[in-house]
Amino acid sequence: MKQKLLYFLILFAIVTGALFQPNQAEAQTTNVYWDGILMVPGQVGKIKVIKPINLWKRTSNGLVFERVLKVGEQYRVYRYDDLYGGQYGLGGNMYITKIAGYVEYKTPSKAKLNELANAQGTTLPGTNNSSQLFPTETTPILTGGKVLSQTITQLAPGVRKKYFDIDGAIGAQNLFVIEYDGKTANIELKTELAKDQLIGLETTSSQANSVEQSESYHVVAGVNADYFDSQGQPIDLMMMDGFIVSTPQTAVNELAVLGIKADGKAIIGAPQVTMNITVNGQQSYAINSVNRKRLANNLVVYTRDYAASTNTNELGTEVRVKVESGKLNGKETLVGTVIGNVTGSGNATLNKSEIILSGHNLASQFLQSVQVGDKIEIQTSFSPAEWNDVREAVSGRYHLVKNGAIQTINVAGVAPRTAVGVKKDGSIFTAVIDGRSNDSKGLTLQNTAKLMKDLGANYAMTFDGGGSSTVVTRELGDSKVTVQNTPSDGFERSVSNSLLFISTYKTSALATIAPKSAVLELFQGATYTNLSVPVKGIDSYMNPVAVSGNGTVTSSALTTNGGKQVVSAAPGAYTGVVTYSGKTTNIQIKVTNTLDSIVPSETYLQVQKGQTIQLSAKGMKNGQAVLEEASAFNWTSNAGTVQGNGKFTAQNKDGSGVITVNYGSNSLTIPVIVGEMAPIILESFNKGIFNYEAKGDRVKSVSIQEVTNERDGTKAIKLVYDFTNTAGTSGAYVSAKTNLTISTPPKKIGMWVKGDGNGNWLRAQLVDATGKVILLDFDKNLNWTGWKFVEATVPTGLSYPLKMDLPIRYMQTEDVNKTKGEIIIDDIQAIYKD
Repeated sequence: MKQKLLYFLILFAIVTGALFQPNQAEAQTTNVYWDGILMVPGQVGKIKVIKPINLWKRTSNGLVFERVLKVGEQYRVYRYDDLYGGQYGLGGNMYITKIAGYVEYKTPSKAKLNELANAQGTTLPGTNNSSQLFPTETTPILTGGKVLSQTITQLAPGVRKKYFDIDGAIGAQNLFVIEYDGKTANIELKTELAKDQLIGLETTSSQANSVEQSESYHVVAGVNADYFDSQGQPIDLMMMDGFIVSTPQTAVNELAVLGIKADGKAIIGAPQVTMNITVNGQQSYAINSVNRKRLANNLVVYTRDYAASTNTNELGTEVRVKVESGKLNGKETLVGTVIGNVTGSGNATLNKSEIILSGHNLASQFLQSVQVGDKIEIQTSFSPAEWNDVREAVSGRYHLVKNGAIQTINVAGVAPRTAVGVKKDGSIFTAVIDGRSNDSKGLTLQNTAKLMKDLGANYAMTFDGGGSSTVVTRELGDSKVTVQNTPSDGFERSVSNSLLFISTYKTSALATIAPKSAVLELFQGATYTNLSVPVKGIDSYMNPVAVSGNGTVTSSALTTNGGKQVVSAAPGAYTGVVTYSGKTTNIQIKVTNTLDSIVPSETYLQVQKGQTIQLSAKGMKNGQAVLEEASAFNWTSNAGTVQGNGKFTAQNKDGSGVITVNYGSNSLTIPVIVGEMAPIILESFNKGIFNYEAKGDRVKSVSIQEVTNERDGTKAIKLVYDFTNTAGTSGAYVSAKTNLTISTPPKKIGMWVKGDGNGNWLRAQLVDATGKVILLDFDKNLNWTGWKFVEATVPTGLSYPLKMDLPIRYMQTEDVNKTKGEIIIDDIQAIYKD
């Protein structure tokens, strides 16, 4: 009873040590508390148990269950990694698996971290690269769930990517936010079209990466935007670079549009567009739409943004205008000169710096009066008037928040969502919520409205959702964007247009670095010379900077020995430091002892007594040798001694045995023959023939019998056969029910045979460890009638152990030589010397 009590006291001390840590706490000159918990150096957060959950200890053999944690228990968190599906590290190799709804994870504020640093006699530098690239913020409070964790990355000055792991009311939710503070200079919001035209589709990442970039123009993030029709054409208003690309089609009471003004300020509303054309300053006519299908009596303006041609039929008139000044927006008048007028043709080619005025019926009659050389003016106005100042616009569908009030949306269904919001302070943010999976359920439109309000939106609206919901960002050090969320189709869907976040900060000198891979896998016991990893360069504006060479790696998981680094830590997750050109960054190190296989330098050994041989091995993973230090493996032998570096010394007597090589859960044996090894009898038949049965091909009959032979008075096996009156190759076989095993590589296989003089072919069949079939020939013309010892050479290069499934194959290939008879076999043996 006392021993059991002592065990629980020790366990309690280990686990709670992660929370209380008295030695560290006492070292502080001033105690710092956070949510009633004493903080200690190295702490990154804390966990509170919401539902009973398992506590695990990481060992070299994997996770070991410790106990079930109770509701209300709290623990300090020192690290988080993605091993075992994602786990929080509590110290002492104790971990809790991240399961939505079971634990509540919180991180301290930057102010609290500063307070702790000051209490330790240190400060967090204001220009620390890590804090610049991965800033901290107060965790938002959501009405629809609890934020379990959040990560923030600075994509550019004023632009942040945020990821939230949420325990929602209906299950787990993954939320991705891109936020621009609305005031930082050199940041723009731009719209982009699929394949640079209205008709067609292209993925959001492709749209973003197809934008021409330079050292002063960088796409740092983007989301999918408007809903679209079967041709890929966005449904409503879109403007690019101050030019109307398409006019809206939705009724104003249902219209939702995001607009970006010339000063960069964002607005959300339902603007109406009015457009008129005048000819030579006199005739005036109303324009119905821009880049839309030409309907009855309509006058439509077509631009090169639409497609390669107008796609109209011949029932109308099309006037070609060379644009000389102005754009289609509420601040400018487009001015041009007529350079062509065609009636009854349609489908006019669309060129840059030109527009086509296309009219049907009444509109066609108006255009027919227009002459080549006429001056054309198009005036545009928006209502409300503030939209006259908009230079970029893209539409969606549902208003979620208006003037701080959540809107009522009577649309059922839980799905992935994309939304955009504008805060009172002028900042703008997009939100993408994954859905239709266990990892992230998705939201109803009503709950999306609540989420946008919780995130600070004063005005908010939806973009297209479902399988279209996509967020892309330029990861630190990269020059192209990549998809960050998990689209519900299982792949990125092609969409009509997108909203992009642009940085115009000119690329400057190297400021910091980031590893190209967030995790470095190292193998326990491995030795590395100048361990390094590829790195990406980053300037002070988060732009990529070209670097050459790798960054060197140091870590507590490594021990320096003779100028080399040895992985001395047990399997688990550790933090490393990467250094390049005086810049440093962290990298997660995963120490493992898991291999696909071990390949030894020798598959078997035949040595003299007392002989010493240096052995080595390679650890293989994914077809590559990842471990080559002999000292990393565990070597043992029953045929001599073997040192930790693989140096084997044979025993001082004749015999055989094996050398065993272990690493993690992988193991292999190397057969060893020492000195002059006597033959090993594989089968004497003295215990009977119950392990054998007779089989045959193209035979009248075949059988086996147990007999006492006159050669030495011991037992043997007789094979009786009848090949007469059969066609084709005949065979009579002695088949082993349990195969004979040969572990140590022999030079030959031998046996005693009493022949019948019938001239048949005597063989045996073996299979090596890879499944390769080996046929041994003892005699192709058995022409003797007494006892004779026969041998067959065993090929080299086989994988051991060998299995002998057919010790005897007695065959005849010629029909004219078919007879019947019997042979006796005894003492099948493996021979190890000539």
